Amino acid sequence: MEYRREIDGLRALAVIPVILFHAGFEVFSGGYVGVDVFFVISGYLIASIVMTEMSAERFSLARFYERRARRILPALLLVVAVCIPAAYALLLPSEMKEFGQSLVATMTFSSNILFWSQTGYFEGAAEMKPLLHTWSLAVEEQFYLFFPLFMMLAWRWGRAWLTALLILVAIASLALAQWGALHKPIAAFFLLPTRAWELIIGVLVALHLSRPGQKEVPLAVRNGASLLGAGLLLFAIFGFDQRTPFPGLYALVPTVGTALIIVYCAPQTWVGKVLCSSAFVGVGLISYSAYLWHQPLFAFAKHAGLPSHHTALYGGLSLLALALAYGSWRFVETPFRHARHITRRQMAGFSFAGCSAVAVLGAVAHAADGFVDRLAPEDRYLATVSPGVYGEYVRKRFDDLHHVPFKIGDQRVKVLVVGDSFAKDLVNAVYESPLAAQIQISTHQITAGCGNLHLARDFRDDITQKQPFLCDNDGWYKGQAMHELIRQSDVVWIASAWSPWEARLLKESLSNLNQEYGEKFIVFGSKNFGAIDIKRLMSTPMPGRYAVRNKLPSTHRDLNQAVEEAAGAARFVNVSALLCGPQGLCPLFLPDGRLISYDGGHLTKDGARLLGKLLSEHLRGRQFVLQNHRSVSSAALVQSAGAQR
Repeated sequence: MEYRREIDGLRALAVIPVILFHAGFEVFSGGYVGVDVFFVISGYLIASIVMTEMSAERFSLARFYERRARRILPALLLVVAVCIPAAYALLLPSEMKEFGQSLVATMTFSSNILFWSQTGYFEGAAEMKPLLHTWSLAVEEQFYLFFPLFMMLAWRWGRAWLTALLILVAIASLALAQWGALHKPIAAFFLLPTRAWELIIGVLVALHLSRPGQKEVPLAVRNGASLLGAGLLLFAIFGFDQRTPFPGLYALVPTVGTALIIVYCAPQTWVGKVLCSSAFVGVGLISYSAYLWHQPLFAFAKHAGLPSHHTALYGGLSLLALALAYGSWRFVETPFRHARHITRRQMAGFSFAGCSAVAVLGAVAHAADGFVDRLAPEDRYLATVSPGVYGEYVRKRFDDLHHVPFKIGDQRVKVLVVGDSFAKDLVNAVYESPLAAQIQISTHQITAGCGNLHLARDFRDDITQKQPFLCDNDGWYKGQAMHELIRQSDVVWIASAWSPWEARLLKESLSNLNQEYGEKFIVFGSKNFGAIDIKRLMSTPMPGRYAVRNKLPSTHRDLNQAVEEAAGAARFVNVSALLCGPQGLCPLFLPDGRLISYDGGHLTKDGARLLGKLLSEHLRGRQFVLQNHRSVSSAALVQSAGAQR
């Protein structure tokens, strides 16, 4: 196909916003849409090549996959090879173990599935993953595993049928993406079924532009349409943010904008003159390598202890990514693309050997627990602390009990636990203590930042959750199922990582709940163990390490006090006071050296046992859950909550 200089310029308009978004430049709040631009460009270019070769009856699957390998693997293997020693030097064994998983997933182009199962793209833990960005490569390669086979089957049907079928698939994929963005946002973000439509837009553009007998488009139309496309793209880059439901209908803005640019932009148009400039084309040529380098640089900088948010630092690292990208483009990408430098047999051997070696090393790193044996025996437990593993422990029991009906005839106290991950800690504490034999639990999630509140008025403007549509999915205290659970329960425990705006509205919320359901609501305060810096703890000599205590921040004390005042002392359980004592000095370890919290807020299994024990002692003798009777009076609940004062 004919080279289009403006397409390389468009690549620059895709990669720079992605890099600066990950670098933390807030003005590029929607910079993540650069990946969507890449999807459309990729679909257009690959489809154009395939259709050109099919029209000439010289398409070959072997040649197609050879081109993909030449394009993707050399630079990818270089970046991964550099990442491996950096990971060994900077990552804890628990992190190295996860990195090993990502090596295997990257080499098998399944990293989108791995990262979907581990975390959300916008979550804080995600930015620490050096190979997170390879999810988009996995989506593309999964698409191209099927696309040429589809084209070989459908090409004989003619353009009209091919176009109609592609449109139907794209509409189905977009509909799934829209549903997923509102109900399963992490899956929708990472997985092929909800991303395929973006690549298909590029394929449809290629079909449109390859039609025979097309009339020349007037320059005025080209200018207007390409300007509209650029405007849509810039609007998404600067107007979208992490709160935008994505992908889905919102993703039409950058993808349609990209399609308009590809269709109507030309070197003589206003947009074309910008995109064809040396600066844009130069960055576009190295855009793939720049994309590969930027995430490892940012992630390893954080692992090295550098600030997470520093404009000059990450601006400098962004420039370094471009410099490294030029080197890898010039000395790796370019030679490997041409068969005269690297033969097909050499390319096949290099690809198999490189991918196999990296995958085997990743599997070994995972099997060896991140090579934990390299550490002193007293450090090995700490070094294997993994937020991923403990996060699953925190979530699972609560999620399994979501809206589980209370058992008829069961004489245990019926407790409905409502809240976010701190409520999940509370459920684990119950099940790790004798209280489990005396309580039956059902749960209802209200995601952190959504407001654990029941108000007659709309409070959406106060919500701090980055993805507010999750709040609608939770439903707060609305719905018939929630109404029935509250009505059937003997007591409702409300627990959250409270924020100041929630504390201000909590009194009004409790008044509404009490008026509607009776005084059966107990509020649990939040907890804060301070920073849990595993590397710092490992550098603390024994035996003093286990005596380390973090002081409760004054802001946390003030917030807990505000929540207590809103709930009333008799209906408030001060979890921080139970765990940290009256002086607010929070132990990080149990006497046997096991961590209580893995991230400063959430509990390990050992921490849940501690809280369960403390809760059991706190409630003992207060007529609560120890009488083994399904009916519990409000007065008893009030006494049990207020007894800690």
